Amino acid sequence: MAANPSPLTAPTAEDFRAWHRVWSAALAHDRPGDPVPSVDALRAQLTQDGSDSRQVLWLVRGSGQDPVATAALRLFTAPGRAHLAEVDMTVHPAHRRMGAGSRLLATVTEAATEAGRRTLATRVIAGTSGESFLATRDFAPALRLGVLRLSLDDIPEPIGKLPDLPHPGYRLTWWEGVVPDELAAGFARAKEGMADMPGGEVLGTVTGAAGAAGNEERVREAARVVARRGERLLTVAAVAEADGAVAGYTELVLDADAGGVAQQYDTAVLAAHRGRGLGLWMKAAMLRLVPTVDPAITAVTTDNADDNRHMLAVNSALGFRPRRRVVIYRLKLPVR
Repeated sequence: MAANPSPLTAPTAEDFRAWHRVWSAALAHDRPGDPVPSVDALRAQLTQDGSDSRQVLWLVRGSGQDPVATAALRLFTAPGRAHLAEVDMTVHPAHRRMGAGSRLLATVTEAATEAGRRTLATRVIAGTSGESFLATRDFAPALRLGVLRLSLDDIPEPIGKLPDLPHPGYRLTWWEGVVPDELAAGFARAKEGMADMPGGEVLGTVTGAAGAAGNEERVREAARVVARRGERLLTVAAVAEADGAVAGYTELVLDADAGGVAQQYDTAVLAAHRGRGLGLWMKAAMLRLVPTVDPAITAVTTDNADDNRHMLAVNSALGFRPRRRVVIYRLKLPVR
């Protein structure tokens, strides 16, 4: 019998090792073949708040003090998004269907409600028991995505020959970490433009209307958060020659602890610049860049919303292939 969940306010080294045991078992069961993060990487992920969010953690132990389940509740704080919360909840495979998940979810839901959030989101692998677990607890599917993977050895053409045709009126630039000052305002505006991308609001990619200075600082802080987790953030951007505006961008996170697999973050092209092939141009440039920055990277993974057919076509052209299906579910919370 699992203990009643209580917030993990001052996690110890043993708490992180216990959390890691739950995660490792769940990954091996639910996503065999995926790299397992180290305890240090896990600690960095759980102790770093986002640029526009904070986390509350729960670690549930059984009667014998074995770790049973974990939950990380992210409470968004950005203007226009403070009504949202997102939870990543994991139950050890050996302890599923015994009530631990139900009690933990009830605790997390209550905490999100008490924090003034009106919507709670979470993601599960399609076709697993997690879907039925959520559906019977009033969660509704909000977005369906494909998880795609590209082995750099499987790119249709050698990396040096990926699409690099001239795009009159635009130039490409790239940076690692925090955006250069001269591009910060344009990059923040491009982040705001994610609002009209398919699934943008559900995926939590919208910067929010905090004013120009606030949004510039937010994108800087988002990059600092990645660095504090011990990861590297690469950004390739298309810049309009006429006015220096950032027309689009693509981001990739390199994690030395991820078994040579890089994680695609946002890719977006502002509405006024779409239809010119900038998405394919930027992502191809990123794939050419990665081996020069980190030769240990052998593959890239990305999420692609089903509604975003244009990006799916771009990813398919670059050689990304389906790996699994994911569904984001949402629960409406009562107003307190």
